[in-house]
Amino acid sequence: MGNTLSEALWGKPEVVYVDKYKDITEEKVREAKEKKARQLREQAERERREIQEAERREEERRRQQQQQEEQEKQKEAERLRRLQQESRGQKKKLLRYNFGDKHGLRNFASIDKRDIQRSGLRIGVIGPTGSGKSSFINTCERAMKLTEKGTCETQTSGAEGTTIVQEYLDDIGSKFCLVDTRGFFNYGEKEFTAMTNIVYGRLRPGEKIDLDSAEEAGKDDSWDAFSNGLHAIVIVLAATHKDPLLYSGQHMTNLNTIREFMKPRGISPVTVVTHVDQVRDEKELNKIKLKASAATGSPPSHVYFIENYHPGHNDRDFSIELRAMEILNSALLVGERYVRIHKQQQQYAAEERQAAAVQCGANEPIEGFFRRLCDTRHIPYDKTESVIAHLKEEDVTTAKLLRDNWDDLEAELQITSRMKTYVREMLFK
Repeated sequence: MGNTLSEALWGKPEVVYVDKYKDITEEKVREAKEKKARQLREQAERERREIQEAERREEERRRQQQQQEEQEKQKEAERLRRLQQESRGQKKKLLRYNFGDKHGLRNFASIDKRDIQRSGLRIGVIGPTGSGKSSFINTCERAMKLTEKGTCETQTSGAEGTTIVQEYLDDIGSKFCLVDTRGFFNYGEKEFTAMTNIVYGRLRPGEKIDLDSAEEAGKDDSWDAFSNGLHAIVIVLAATHKDPLLYSGQHMTNLNTIREFMKPRGISPVTVVTHVDQVRDEKELNKIKLKASAATGSPPSHVYFIENYHPGHNDRDFSIELRAMEILNSALLVGERYVRIHKQQQQYAAEERQAAAVQCGANEPIEGFFRRLCDTRHIPYDKTESVIAHLKEEDVTTAKLLRDNWDDLEAELQITSRMKTYVREMLFK
């Protein structure tokens, strides 16, 4: 009834059927195809441009990387060139070294330095087995001689208890050399006794000394000249597990006797720490430096890290060579200082003896004269007893009589020409 009423009021609704395909014509189809094709072309063009842009960026990245690598190569080449130039300069200075170059000759004006100027400084190198001592000597040789290997054997040929003294860099024409004290396996009383013999020049290069029969050197038996002894000492220790005694502090105890021997004599050792390439932590390196300084008595400024040349390392490494030459320069510096202190001590002692001789007057007994001479020149007194006995037979009993009759006595005295020079200098100074 409701529908009938609606139809009566509004009329019956008309149903209209729409054909959705009535507007599809060939033109529309063509336009749709062209649109789709245009979209595909645009998409392809975008993709092509994106690929080109990616290739351009990649090419730019490669170009920049290549440019950066080339710059780094140039920087490295320039760094190596500067290192090589610096190395050549330092090597030239060391080859031309003469005593006094480090402190200046004016600081040695008051002492007699002629013996050291003739012979040069002798730098002793000591260190426990496995410390890298031989490798350090070889590194110095390669730096100074420009060779592919050194001449110091890395394995000791001497049996334990035997010390062999060998010189290195004594053939390069410079006024210094390294003295290797092979055979120090420990640092006990026997080794200390051998060390004093080497320091005083009683044990020469190529000689062996049996530690069990070594006699301690003192003033009365230091027959050899000061120039034959050691003037600087380099102590070589290892940084890593190769030398656990450094970490445990045992070296500080072992080297106590040597420290006490060197300090009052003005010998300030230079410390070299090897195998540092196995330690990368900066804090650990600082810790090692302090432990090495405490063990050897070197100030931290004279503790040097070095990566030595090793067998098979044929390429030149100017950084290694520069560090080796820096250590040599440091040893020469402290060596000159020791010579000055030692010579001054000798000079003061001679002045005291001279003053005492003046007080004794011209009638000083001939025995007293030769005892003063022996003390001054570090000559064993018993070596002059036969001379004294001969002089007494000639009624020469005082220094004045010896001086007054020296022209007649000089030729007949059975002593060396050097000893005659010593006597003459003391008689007529």
